[in-house]
Amino acid sequence: MHRPKPDAPAVLAENRRHYELLVEMVQRHAARGNTEGVLRSAVLAANYAWLAPVGLLSDLRVERAVVHAVRGPGTVTVDGGRRAGRVLHVLSEAYAIGGHTRQVIGWMARDERRSDVVLTNQLGPLPDRLVEAVRSSGGDLRDLRETGHGLLDRARALRRLMDDADLVVLTVHPYDAVALAAVNLPGVRPPVVYANHADHTFWLGVGAADLLCDWRAHARALDVGMRGVQAERVGVLPLPMDPFTSAPDDDLRRRLGLRPGSPVAVTVAADWKVAPAWGRGMHHVVDRVLHWSPQLTVVLVGVSPNAEWTRLGKRYPGRVLPVGTVPDAAPFLALADVYLESYPVRAGTTPLEAAMAGVPVLALADLPQDDPAHLLHTSSPGLDGRAVSTSADQLAVAVRRLVQDPELRRREGDAVRASVQALHDGPGWCSQLEAVYAQARALPAVDVDALGESVADQRYGAMVLSAGGTAVSPEPHLLAGPLGELFDDAMQAELFGALWRDTGAPLSVRVADAWEDHPDWTARLLTLAAASPRLRVSLPFAAGDDVQGSRTSAHLVALLDRLGQTPEDCGDLHVETAAPPDALPPVAGEPPFSAAPLDRLGLVLSSAGEERAA
Repeated sequence: MHRPKPDAPAVLAENRRHYELLVEMVQRHAARGNTEGVLRSAVLAANYAWLAPVGLLSDLRVERAVVHAVRGPGTVTVDGGRRAGRVLHVLSEAYAIGGHTRQVIGWMARDERRSDVVLTNQLGPLPDRLVEAVRSSGGDLRDLRETGHGLLDRARALRRLMDDADLVVLTVHPYDAVALAAVNLPGVRPPVVYANHADHTFWLGVGAADLLCDWRAHARALDVGMRGVQAERVGVLPLPMDPFTSAPDDDLRRRLGLRPGSPVAVTVAADWKVAPAWGRGMHHVVDRVLHWSPQLTVVLVGVSPNAEWTRLGKRYPGRVLPVGTVPDAAPFLALADVYLESYPVRAGTTPLEAAMAGVPVLALADLPQDDPAHLLHTSSPGLDGRAVSTSADQLAVAVRRLVQDPELRRREGDAVRASVQALHDGPGWCSQLEAVYAQARALPAVDVDALGESVADQRYGAMVLSAGGTAVSPEPHLLAGPLGELFDDAMQAELFGALWRDTGAPLSVRVADAWEDHPDWTARLLTLAAASPRLRVSLPFAAGDDVQGSRTSAHLVALLDRLGQTPEDCGDLHVETAAPPDALPPVAGEPPFSAAPLDRLGLVLSSAGEERAA
């Protein structure tokens, strides 16, 4: 029986509590008609749910808030008859190393149409390969961060670029509210294909997918069952793969300490895909493989050395080689006699690259097929349907057969290369692309109001959380990176207020010396304190006061009289020589005597559900 890690349910519950506060932020901005606020808080919520699993794969509450904010009473219509020969590819960010960027480059290289690329939130340097691919296609490349400060500005700019295209392909990050908003601005637009490159996790964009394009058929069950996607809006397009051209590198073998002619198994994966989940991880699999094949060495590319690999290395000296991140995995694949799929979470691109290199691909799939988390153990077309092992020992026996029989390795490698190449390259892939485009052209515009509801699955969420290795629930502000400078003081205050609201604790503010010389500022603070029962104001004694605090009392009474208040109804005021040790100011230290910190405090109190005085 596969069970999540013991701490996973508690972490998942805390993730969900944090997430629901972020959803409330989205809804509060929607109720106020603040479209920019809706988009920013939607980015924050979606990025949190992506990186800190909450048991959801979509949230149509958030999507409807975004769509209604930008669409208003207008309508969206799809024009599927455009034939100008242009496709617009939309990415959030592109990377020099990353499967989804390679997917877009491979897509453009095989599509006979002109391909334009637009980036909604590029935070780092553009990869040269993407720039070259756009130029080779005759297209244009644009960065929306250069077109407008706000997210709504970017969404409007993106929609204008859509107007020149026959079709739009979204290969965006799970947090991308700009793409969702642009697709739903009122008017006529081309069909939109959403590339589901993060199919096992949460993402924002169901309401932007006229056609949801999966890269493996097994994702359909989650698309329809948990995301709320209509079945007729799901298609499949295998990842585009180039022929493998790297030659074996004897120098690399020497650097790795591999004996000439000794067999090698290779795995390429990020650390989180091989970390232990539900009690097992990749090191358990490698242990059994090495036990059954004494002459074999396992090279783990992208995997960092840690205590588990060190212990395994002591058991099998010189035969366990975690080499960490490398700029190009191809030279390592050229060394491989056998490719081991990562466990407990499989990779998407590198097993296909191994197959294109003619390397037999072996995998362990020990989750029940009716378990939603079984998606973590499924493959791409071309690999899907080939025999897989259901236990580590069974996999180890399969590896041993290949290690001991070079002719079997050659036959298996040739067979898997032919199977993958037929679907992931050449005319076979291009025909599937045209079928996807035709399917998208035939569909009306997606409407979030006509979709089903997002479904929560706590066990699936806990399993994904266990696979990702998350040990604690992160604070939401730590996952605000995609907003950059848009996560401004006002939004930080709003988030602080939302998180503070349910604690039941008072919010303490320590006032600087000489407050008596700033009566207007202090009066405004006292007004907030009177209207907010949980605001605790800590005042120092007035300068030059006596031991009875006569001057301080006189200044306070005068201010309260000005406000029509008395010491009995003025809120939680304290005159003390120092701030209480458990103070929780919304800004560091003592706020300056200016409007900004009081504005921020008012927003904190408002976000926390405290009455905000005018």
